[in-house]
Amino acid sequence: MIRIVIGIITFFLISNNITAQVIYPEETDTTIVNQDEEIKYDKKENAEQKQKSDIIYQHDGTKMFVDVKKIYLNDLYYSLPGDTKVKKMDQRLVHKIEYKTGKVEILNETAPEVREVGDYRKVKVTENPDDVEGLIEVAKLEAKAEGSDRGYSTPKSLERTATIVLRRKAALVNANIVLITDKKTNVAFGEIPAVTLYGIAYSYR
Repeated sequence: MIRIVIGIITFFLISNNITAQVIYPEETDTTIVNQDEEIKYDKKENAEQKQKSDIIYQHDGTKMFVDVKKIYLNDLYYSLPGDTKVKKMDQRLVHKIEYKTGKVEILNETAPEVREVGDYRKVKVTENPDDVEGLIEVAKLEAKAEGSDRGYSTPKSLERTATIVLRRKAALVNANIVLITDKKTNVAFGEIPAVTLYGIAYSYR
């Protein structure tokens, strides 16, 4: 009887050992961790790139990473990082520049008023320096009008044409008035007549 009881107990113990399973923890998925590390690396790389470049903020929201060379009159000269070619853009389109040194320079508080070419009729032309006293110089301009070899054009008509060309150029740079500083007329025999006007464009603000 005792042997039968011992046998039954032994049977149950062996059965439990056979059906028991050992569950090992699954391997940790490191994919997400690796992606996070890549994102952090990209952000760090971008931050380092920003520190190496000047940043131009335009009024239309455009952000440019460049190396600013100089600002002269209405032009801003710059080159792209790693490129030696110098480019230029209208500095009046730029709100501010954040230099890699940490300095911030505000070029234009507000966006410039954009004129249509047809607005050239609103541009005044003068030969009196007193008319532009205290105004802001915008650009130096040159306009040339040529006649034909048939002799239909007169110096007076060519000067009117050159004046229109001068006013159109002034409108394109948002100028309000042009001071004519010099005029050259070519009416030599055997040559095509021409009139060239030289002027300085000014803005009221």
